[in-house]
Amino acid sequence: MMMQLKACGSVIALQTMFPTIRKLCAVGALLLSFGGAVWAGPYCVPVTFIHSTNTALGESVFVVGSLPQLGNWSVTNAIKLVPTSCNGSTCTWSATIGIPEGTTFEYKFIKRQDCTNCLGNAANVTWEPGANRTNSTAAGPVAPFAGKSVFYYSGWTNVWLYYSNNLTGWTNQPMTPVKPGRGGIEQIWRADGVDRLGATNVQFGFFSVINGTNAYDNAGRPGVDYQTPLDACVVQDGQIYNYWPPAVVSANRVETLSNFTFTNLPSRTVRVYLPRGYNENTAKRYPVLYMHDGQNLFQGMAGLSGYSWNSDTNAANLIRFGRMRETIIVGVDSSSVGTTRIAEYKPPECGGNGDKYAALLILELKPYIDAHYRTLTDPDNTGTMGSSMGGLISTYLGWTFPDTFRKIGALSTAYWQCANTASNLLNSPKRPIRVYLDSGDIDQQNFSSDGVELTLQARDNLINNGYAFNLDLDHTIGYGQNHSEQWWCVRSPRCFLFLFPTSDEPNTVLDTVAPLRITGFQMMNNNFTVTWPSYRSRIYTVFGSTNLNPTNWSALTTTTAETRPWNYLTAPPTNGFRFFRVQEQAVPNWPN
Repeated sequence: MMMQLKACGSVIALQTMFPTIRKLCAVGALLLSFGGAVWAGPYCVPVTFIHSTNTALGESVFVVGSLPQLGNWSVTNAIKLVPTSCNGSTCTWSATIGIPEGTTFEYKFIKRQDCTNCLGNAANVTWEPGANRTNSTAAGPVAPFAGKSVFYYSGWTNVWLYYSNNLTGWTNQPMTPVKPGRGGIEQIWRADGVDRLGATNVQFGFFSVINGTNAYDNAGRPGVDYQTPLDACVVQDGQIYNYWPPAVVSANRVETLSNFTFTNLPSRTVRVYLPRGYNENTAKRYPVLYMHDGQNLFQGMAGLSGYSWNSDTNAANLIRFGRMRETIIVGVDSSSVGTTRIAEYKPPECGGNGDKYAALLILELKPYIDAHYRTLTDPDNTGTMGSSMGGLISTYLGWTFPDTFRKIGALSTAYWQCANTASNLLNSPKRPIRVYLDSGDIDQQNFSSDGVELTLQARDNLINNGYAFNLDLDHTIGYGQNHSEQWWCVRSPRCFLFLFPTSDEPNTVLDTVAPLRITGFQMMNNNFTVTWPSYRSRIYTVFGSTNLNPTNWSALTTTTAETRPWNYLTAPPTNGFRFFRVQEQAVPNWPN
């Protein structure tokens, strides 16, 4: 069901009845050093942009606008629409894009030449005439408290928080000591009302006035400072957390499993990246990302191009600032470079051994990893990612085995090695997976423009099959980048953030910021209802009693896990009970 708003011959369909494809929105920005970053932000709703127009041969229709999700008016970051219902040169072009709730935005449809070497040219554009189009999305639930909260461990005797926001620029705010730290003179300092709840990024640092001079803690990044999307966070020893960390947190590390043997394919080395705090957070279980060509993944391990993915460093930097979930990364070496590797990563329908490689991962390696490491074993917490042939096998694995892998990263994918893999994305039913696609646009050896056109076709197939940007699909082009580990290192953080954003998990620091309380109590026809604020991934049980006898409480209802960043829940009416309480259940597999 869609609510259609017509304007100037075009339609924007606000899809209000599809909560299953709502998501914490992925937002493009340029705030981190690798550029073009995407991270989760406010709750997004799908908005379908539709425009009917004629185009010349080699020309496509794009949408660009005032939001990061619409390219921030950058022509080269505009979203290409997909043509349907063509009559001669006139087609209906459309795409669905996740837009934050409660957002008013401007946009325009533009035409661009879509040849490979045209897309990166900002002068390649024809703007539709007239004023900018405008629209807005409906607001979500009112935030339960004002602004973000920051907790900070420090031995300073006075602490100020400075932060940047979109309203007043830089703000200095004194912090308040709330309880002792880990020993000595250290205290935990608190600041509330920072920026606004749900803001996609807040940039901040700390300073203390010592003998009339300011001393700064800016995370060792002057001019960049700390940055996080979290609505409540703890800062300890230069790291940002969405839970209360142990007093000492071990650094991330890579463990090596040499000569790991498999049944139907040659033995190989497997490397396991363990995130910060793995040693101390013994109650916590972690999502897992299986990456291919493991011999090129981690710092100091160069591929044929002479560069490394630096996946350990990239992940650690994102995790440090509360952007990416603490994730186990399993790097699986290819058996060898050349024809054997190509055969293993090629799907069986194109004459490869991709089915044997899938069995290696699903039936042999994953059970071992799940048995020897504290993993979250379900498909929603399991991903696969690779480049070139590794992108091809990642696409195949996600589409063929969604009961195992539901987070797919395919960089510079070699769709030319198996065209069926891309066509299957349209010709068979949609899978419950989240997909990241990208490419460069520069020729290298036999890789014509890094496969940008084939990747765009795969992207279009997913759009035509019901996938939506910023919700379950992301795509980017690395302009001026070729088929190399150098550029996969640059673009992979965007993939990490789309597949494993911290918005996918609970934030138990909120329990300190806003302890659970009943905010509404109402009698209707002698029945009583209670209302309370709820938070992402939390489950609540409502108890009732006819008196205040501590042994006379009955469980009345238990909720499902909350899917929004925050919400307000109301228990069904009950008869005969006069006293109520709500219990927030502990988060399983989490360092509460």
